[in-house]
Amino acid sequence: MKTKLLFVCLAALLAGLMTLHALHLDVLFWQNWKLNRQVMPEQAFNLGRYRADIEGLAVDGIDDDLSALTYNPESNTLFAVLNGRPLLIELSLEGELIRQILVEGVSDMEGFTHVAGDLYVVAEERTQRLILTRLADDQQTLDLSEAPSLTIGLDSGGNKGFEGLSWDDEGRRLLVVKERDPLRLLTVEGFVDALAGQRMNIAIRETGMADSPALFMNDLSSLTMHSPTGHMLLLSDESHMVVEYDASGEPLSLLGLWRGMSGLKQTVPQAEGLAVDDAGRVYVVSEPNLFYRFVPAK
Repeated sequence: MKTKLLFVCLAALLAGLMTLHALHLDVLFWQNWKLNRQVMPEQAFNLGRYRADIEGLAVDGIDDDLSALTYNPESNTLFAVLNGRPLLIELSLEGELIRQILVEGVSDMEGFTHVAGDLYVVAEERTQRLILTRLADDQQTLDLSEAPSLTIGLDSGGNKGFEGLSWDDEGRRLLVVKERDPLRLLTVEGFVDALAGQRMNIAIRETGMADSPALFMNDLSSLTMHSPTGHMLLLSDESHMVVEYDASGEPLSLLGLWRGMSGLKQTVPQAEGLAVDDAGRVYVVSEPNLFYRFVPAK
């Protein structure tokens, strides 16, 4: 009798989970339809037309903890981080490993962004610390022990701290996302001036409200600012989507990361990094070590 009761309870639980999953997909498809049927500005990405041309490629030489992503237009390569053993890795636009850089003086790296030349910014999740650094083309180790840094320390910190980072070249500011509890999108001005020998005149602001209906995602995993258009892409791991926002903060289009959407054969398991190259191609990395590229359908 107990075995039968347990079976019935498990069956009910499974049915409930399947219903929730179906409801989530219904909402996602509805949001996708609603956003992508809008008349798009000429410069919009219009993510609804994007399809995966590289799906779930396991990055050779990387086993786990692949996170963050940034594009360097000068080298025409991508950079990501590993937050277990602290490493920066450089990738080709096809997801091939070019080099690994061992990082010292840092813990729990979750964000990384290219600014200009050899200048980058690292974000630590738990400490909510931003770190300025330079990285040479042939460098194999990087010591951040004495690097200029800024600790912000919002809310409770912990494992729901800074999750993504992007440089806005047009606005000369950093954009930082806090994962959740609550979701936050911050702008940080003045910090990058430190390595230029200028006086740091720091200004930190929150863009929008944590409960804004425009942020219809469960968490924020990463972001990228596309300075030529002024549009921003936000990535949510839990909601399995990338959303494009215009300069005023209005959502324009959506890239679904569920199986059956955006040309995907399988759902992206744990999306942690997002970048866009000069050709407008969208890149996503997912734990443990997966690489994705999305291109506009012809």
